[in-house]
Amino acid sequence: MDGTLFVSETRLLYVGPLVATTLHAHHAAQIVIAPQGLYVEDGAEERIHTRAAVIPPRVPHGHGASGHAALLFLDGDDVASRALSRAAEPRCATWRRDALDVSVPRDPTREMARALIASILSAVDVRQPPEPRHPAARRMCAALDGSDHDSLASLSQEAGLSPRQMRHAFARDVGLPMRAYQRWKRLRRAIAAVEAGASLSAAAAAAGFADSAHLSRVFREQFGMTPTQGLTAITWRTLD
Repeated sequence: MDGTLFVSETRLLYVGPLVATTLHAHHAAQIVIAPQGLYVEDGAEERIHTRAAVIPPRVPHGHGASGHAALLFLDGDDVASRALSRAAEPRCATWRRDALDVSVPRDPTREMARALIASILSAVDVRQPPEPRHPAARRMCAALDGSDHDSLASLSQEAGLSPRQMRHAFARDVGLPMRAYQRWKRLRRAIAAVEAGASLSAAAAAAGFADSAHLSRVFREQFGMTPTQGLTAITWRTLD
């Protein structure tokens, strides 16, 4: 890919050409806008051709190539992602949003990127707020965001629950087991390190991966492409 990636705390907006991806799943909801259309598939081998799709978090999916498109990733912690995931189905036929009327600019500025994010979220009609999370799950997320090395016992004690209760509350409210959540956060830290100019090896070490090969495996599982395809050919811009 040779486009631009705009980064905020819980949102990533990519604008530019898309390469085809293999089946993958990640903690983020994904909204794709491709004015010329592209193929989207799910884990049941169903495939559709559409100009826009809203793909729920944590479901297997892949997409075809496109000469120019926008991809908006909403981290699973983002309120819009949580709202979109409430009534989501794993079938790609339910993801189609051909009626979305959102133009995708070429060479967007930061201001244009912010406006595009607002237009996309308005078009998919994210209005009803998600259910509040258990306070213990919120405290656990904050602890895991700060460190990968705390034990479940210590984190559970801090949250005021037994380890079994903590695992249940976390998976119910976050939608991921704790280990998977930690892996997603490590991946986000690796992406941020690459944004800051680090090599893939340095980014892997900084984010807590065993090596660059480990980072590459997780990146492919999460995004259906290699880090080289997804990171090194992209211009980065921050929005916060």
